[in-house]
Amino acid sequence: MGVILFNNISSRDLGIEVETFPKYESPEREYEAIHVPGRNGDIIIDNGTYKNTKRTYDVSIATYNKIGYSQKMSSVVRWLHSTSGYTRLEDSYDPEFYFLAYYNQKTTFENLFNEAGKASLVFECKPQKYYKYGEIVVPFTGTGKIQNRTSEIALPQIYVTTNNSAGSVTITGVTVEILANSGTNLILNSELQDAYTATGENRNYYIKLINGMFPILYPGENTVAFSGGVTGISIKPNWWTV
Repeated sequence: MGVILFNNISSRDLGIEVETFPKYESPEREYEAIHVPGRNGDIIIDNGTYKNTKRTYDVSIATYNKIGYSQKMSSVVRWLHSTSGYTRLEDSYDPEFYFLAYYNQKTTFENLFNEAGKASLVFECKPQKYYKYGEIVVPFTGTGKIQNRTSEIALPQIYVTTNNSAGSVTITGVTVEILANSGTNLILNSELQDAYTATGENRNYYIKLINGMFPILYPGENTVAFSGGVTGISIKPNWWTV
């Protein structure tokens, strides 16, 4: 029997038992097919992205006679719809990974003598399977390197410490200028394309994207450097696979 952890709540706390290994779809690559009259075959344009996937769990839910069947199922539904956007999904079957998921399905519970229920829980997931070791923050006090051992481009969070004067951060040729009076810390979030402080204050007007993009981590070795008023950085790499 397995365990689901969704929105920081364990399925076991709700009396849910996962009966089988989850069904997991591999993500569909996003391509555009363009047909040119008079030419054999389509022209394929790879957008370099993947579509969402679904992760399905067949579960049983016991009431243990402590609360009524309907009340028990309602508590499960409240858990499934406890978030309005993506949140963290983990399970005991893939302990090295976590997913970003939400639940938007209508769920049908099979009633077993008003004492237990059975259902299939289908979570909508982003296509990435995130490595938990990709959450480990790597500090840099000077020029250095960070190795991406996956085959996918990672979108990191970069924690920047400054002395409140102008400086810059460069990762594998992509430079972000940090303007003066930005504060002593800010976060560059490459996935959200956003800059903010640890308390959520917007800092986009204190940065300049020299290459027109936030830093990314290519497969293989990536160089890390900073200068000027930037006194140190730390990188949460967000490694992932499909």
